[in-house]
Amino acid sequence: MKKQSKILDKVMQLSGIKPKKDETEEQAILRGLDVIDRNVQREKTEKESCTLRVNQILDVMTSYAKLDYSPKAEMSDNLDFIDALASGINMLGEELKDSTVSLHEKKVMLKEIHHRVKNNLQIISSLLNLQSGQIEDATFKEKYRVSRDRIRSMALVHEKLYESENLALVDFSDYVKSLANSLNVSYNPDIHRIGMNIKVNEGTGLFKIETAIPCGLVLNEMLSNSFKYAFPGDTPGNVDVFFGSVSKKGEVPVYLLEVKDNGVGIPDHISVTSSETLGFQLITMLSEQLNGQLSIDRNNGTSFSLTFKEGK
Repeated sequence: MKKQSKILDKVMQLSGIKPKKDETEEQAILRGLDVIDRNVQREKTEKESCTLRVNQILDVMTSYAKLDYSPKAEMSDNLDFIDALASGINMLGEELKDSTVSLHEKKVMLKEIHHRVKNNLQIISSLLNLQSGQIEDATFKEKYRVSRDRIRSMALVHEKLYESENLALVDFSDYVKSLANSLNVSYNPDIHRIGMNIKVNEGTGLFKIETAIPCGLVLNEMLSNSFKYAFPGDTPGNVDVFFGSVSKKGEVPVYLLEVKDNGVGIPDHISVTSSETLGFQLITMLSEQLNGQLSIDRNNGTSFSLTFKEGK
């Protein structure tokens, strides 16, 4: 009897029941065991349900990582900690959705800005071209053409940014090829007499617009100078364009932009850095703006070399 009484006490403790007046100890034990069994089954069911809901929430969070905000964490209205977690996850999803839409809108707007700037610059370039057609004086006509091509070099930067997935950086190696080929068409008097070779380190130099535009203008001045002055008359020759990194692996990238021709060369009495010619003034000024090192070699033609680092 003492043993049965101990069992009853333990069952009462685990089940939370109390013996009734009209039942025996055995009946009380059986009733208590039934309550315990139901509690165990309920806890098992709740644990399985909790595991299922947690997995559902993880699925929702995974969909958010894929930028799919349509799935929602389910609510049971039990006001338990899982419901609180599910509610928080749903609120987070709405905020992420709003932020993603906002970022997408900003990207579209930024692309549109680059597109419009490029179009406006091209319109200005076309107007200069039309105006030059009404000018008979060869000197003034040339000034219009030079201004037009300088504007085109800036428009090309915005075109490359518009086409790029990264709206903040220009692939300058690709830009060099595009601009050099454009200037070859614009300035080269005879592509069969004056050849142009372009060598770039592909994928080198992802530049911000603050670096890309002055570099593009420097390249514009270097190339136009070679085509216009290096090969007078029927003199044949070549113009070589190079852009790439010249730093060692692991070091801060140092870039080299070089235009070299085997023409008649710049006369010794002309100082590029103190010249009154606008083209040479631009090369000098923009090189300083880039904190670059400009060097000119007059042996066997003319070689312009600009070494610089990408600005912060």
